[in-house]
Amino acid sequence: MANLGSNVKTAFLKGLEALGKTASSLTDAAQQKLSEMNIDNRRREVLAEIPKCVMQLWKDGVEMPEPLTSLLTELNELDEKLAALRPQPEAKPEEPVQTEEPAEEEEAEDTAVEAEEETACTDPGEETPACECSQEECLCEAAEAENQEE
Repeated sequence: MANLGSNVKTAFLKGLEALGKTASSLTDAAQQKLSEMNIDNRRREVLAEIPKCVMQLWKDGVEMPEPLTSLLTELNELDEKLAALRPQPEAKPEEPVQTEEPAEEEEAEDTAVEAEEETACTDPGEETPACECSQEECLCEAAEAENQEE
């Protein structure tokens, strides 16, 4: 009986040891992958900086090999054409033009009046002693008139 307990204990400890080794192995693999990703990202950053540095050196007058000089010249011409085609930001006027504001205010007022008329009294079966709508456009009265005609 004691031998059985000893065997179970040994098997349990070996299982925990294997679990620990597996976890350690996974951690090492994750750290290695993270390091690899960091190095790869830094490599991309450096590669992206090289053209900027070469262009700046060329603009500063440093002699470059002929194929590189022709490419840099073409790139500079394309940049100038793009700058000419793109709209330049204009200075904003100090006083805004007020030609459209009254129309916008009238539209806002009309919308508010229409919304108020629609929500004021919409139930035709309900009799409202004091209707807040104007008498000409009262939805309650129009609905009551339709019901009476039927």
